[in-house]
Amino acid sequence: MRHTDRNRFAGTIGAMKVQYLLLLFVSLVFTTSVAEARPWNSKGWVKLGERDVEGRVDRDRIHVGRHEGRFSKLTLVVERDDLELLDMEVVFSNGQKFRPRGVKHYFRENSRTRVIDLPGDSRVIQSIELKYRNVGRRGRARVEVWGWKTDDRGRDRHRDHRRR
Repeated sequence: MRHTDRNRFAGTIGAMKVQYLLLLFVSLVFTTSVAEARPWNSKGWVKLGERDVEGRVDRDRIHVGRHEGRFSKLTLVVERDDLELLDMEVVFSNGQKFRPRGVKHYFRENSRTRVIDLPGDSRVIQSIELKYRNVGRRGRARVEVWGWKTDDRGRDRHRDHRRR
């Protein structure tokens, strides 16, 4: 192979690598944007309540109660606009209070918190108090609180009981 043929061949390989990397980058960007647009899969979760954030800083209480059942986990879903969660307090039916660590966070529209494990096996929730503020352009974020329900003995209600 002549020297000029080798250079031409190397140039072709280099151009193919650039095209491949560009195609990989575009597909990653497209895949990421599609994944963000998909709605959250709430299968197995029970909606405990929702509130619209009315002002710059707002505080709301969601009453749950014994009739809703026992829960072992919580998550919050933020819709319609960006929001900053400042504080969260869960009050259980026996009067005990729980403030999860690390919930103070800035949430983009259509995102959710990590799963928050409640202390103990499962608990009856009396209320959930939220303090937050609108930080988006529209100023009308909605927060939904979801709980993972357990049975009366604290076992996961959605677990596949066939596996042992």
